[in-house]
Amino acid sequence: MAILAAITVVIFVLLFRSVSFAAVWGVLRTARPIPLAIGILLTGTFPIFSALRWQAVMGGLGRRIPTGECASMIMACFTLSTFTPSKGGDLGRAWFLHGRVPVTTVLGSVLAERLFDVLTLLGFCLVGSWVYHWRTLALIAGALLAGGIIGPALLLTVRIPLPRKIGPRVERMLEALRVLLRSPGLFSLVLLYTLLNWLASLVQAWLFYRSLGAVAMPFGRVCAALPVAVFIGLLPITIAGMGTRDAALIRLLTAHAAAPISLGVGMLYSLCGYWLPGVVGIPFLRWALRRRG
Repeated sequence: MAILAAITVVIFVLLFRSVSFAAVWGVLRTARPIPLAIGILLTGTFPIFSALRWQAVMGGLGRRIPTGECASMIMACFTLSTFTPSKGGDLGRAWFLHGRVPVTTVLGSVLAERLFDVLTLLGFCLVGSWVYHWRTLALIAGALLAGGIIGPALLLTVRIPLPRKIGPRVERMLEALRVLLRSPGLFSLVLLYTLLNWLASLVQAWLFYRSLGAVAMPFGRVCAALPVAVFIGLLPITIAGMGTRDAALIRLLTAHAAAPISLGVGMLYSLCGYWLPGVVGIPFLRWALRRRG
């Protein structure tokens, strides 16, 4: 945590050397209240869609978990994810359910969810960048999307020789993907929750841009740029991707928004996507720890 915090501070120091903090504060202070409020309220949809999606995946695996319990564990994991590299907090679900559900089954459900997240973000990036003629970005997104589909398909169909102790565990981790592919209805439901979750995130960022003064920001540009910024933010070098994600937004949307606006949007996105759910999730984490303890 100390290393991540130090790197995060260094990145923000470098950002504020090129982008005036006073300018960023001025943009935030004069934000238009209505789009800002709507964007903040969209934060409440993230744990809802996440909990419903995880419940659906676990149900497909024959593990019935009540909606309230799913939501509580998701909120607890939001708190863990805020203070761990990348999305490491999601691994807490396996710990919370230890003794009830095999660890490999829970990790397999998380793996399936993350695959859906990655492919959905790449899809948004591909469509947005193609529409707005970011050809290089469109080609990269298309290649990664194809690889993200073909790779798991091969992994599920080709038997990889593994040591006797590891093979069964890997197979259990892949079971969630197999169940989703065998059940078109469940596959569609999980995909729907994933699309709704990331669409809410894209709309939120777009509303923040409009609130901070970039009223002409095309929604398609946000669809193309935000997924790239999110992927860069997932690099485990800063707390909750702060700094790296902001720098990516500044670079990718420089033609449509001034740097102070993009940095302000990045800070609001971190606040609503990580810190607010992380703080709200503290009581849920305490509940999960007491229940598990």
